[in-house]
Amino acid sequence: MSSLELPLEKNKTARKTSVFVVDDSLVYRNLLRNTFSQDGEIEFLGAAIDGKFALPKIAQLRPDFVILDVEMPQMNGIQTLGEIKSKFPETQVIMLSSLTQDGAKITLKALEMGAIDFVPKPNGGQEVALGETLGLLTSKIKALRSNRPTIQGSFEKKNPPTKRMQIHRETNCVICAIGISTGGPVALRKLFLKLPSDLNGSIVIAQHMPPLFTNYLAESLSQAANMRIKEAEDGEVLKKGVAYIAPGGKQLEIVNGISGPAARVFNGPEEELCKPSVNILFKSLAENFPKETAAIIMTGMGEDGYLGMKELKKNGSYLIAQDRESCTVFGMPNRPVQEGLVDEVLDVDGIAEKISSLLQRI
Repeated sequence: MSSLELPLEKNKTARKTSVFVVDDSLVYRNLLRNTFSQDGEIEFLGAAIDGKFALPKIAQLRPDFVILDVEMPQMNGIQTLGEIKSKFPETQVIMLSSLTQDGAKITLKALEMGAIDFVPKPNGGQEVALGETLGLLTSKIKALRSNRPTIQGSFEKKNPPTKRMQIHRETNCVICAIGISTGGPVALRKLFLKLPSDLNGSIVIAQHMPPLFTNYLAESLSQAANMRIKEAEDGEVLKKGVAYIAPGGKQLEIVNGISGPAARVFNGPEEELCKPSVNILFKSLAENFPKETAAIIMTGMGEDGYLGMKELKKNGSYLIAQDRESCTVFGMPNRPVQEGLVDEVLDVDGIAEKISSLLQRI
């Protein structure tokens, strides 16, 4: 078996997105090779079994994306990522991560080091999950590529959000709800580094992530931030100055508890593809605490959160979207902005300032 594998056919076109794969699994290298080679928008440049063999080829080929496994011999994913970001900062890296505790920890470290995103690697024999992984990876590559700065200036809002400040709604705010996906861990880290420890309210977050990952995300953010950040637990009452992240693989609603707003963590519904779902979180707030809620839709693929924002808007909540320029993928904020649902469009620093203002210090 060769340590380097070249594509079946070299047919580079300027408009295709070029990809290089680094994975010690022959099965995954072949699967990714076949998937990318059959896609008309992606050019598969080749593959290597680990970072030692990959780095010279990356230097030669300069791919747009490197798909990088976490665990490999000789030079592992973290070591390879460090070299790539140091020598080829323009190359984007997507990590392939195992659904284990170690995999979750290493993946979050990789995101802090500059990996743009990750895709969970299912355990052997899970054909359906494997197909979903390959489809998700392809979609992420295309979405991330389409959000390059070179095309950001072409975006125009059909219905620009009003800059009119709605003082009554803002001063009543006790909950800030955030919906976020691709690019979320990095954006959340930047956000929480700007927030004070004495907010007079709670933050609740639906971040698209698998089980295990959200708990380590909460721990990582809490260690870096000025405030406590934890994974939400079923039945707990929301406390001031605390941020709650919906557990991966489950749903989070905020309901009326005996002592105030409380978390409801549950498994269903089966038809909901996103677990956690931003729509489910936002709709619960629209039903139970619309006047006390400010909702923020941030970077991510797809449209999760749009329907929830419509309900929040109808019931009088204050709505904010992250701007395109600071988004890794301007998918989830796009439609709420286009349809004029949001009151403000802000970058991450602006969102931090707004949350501090909404949840005025104790």
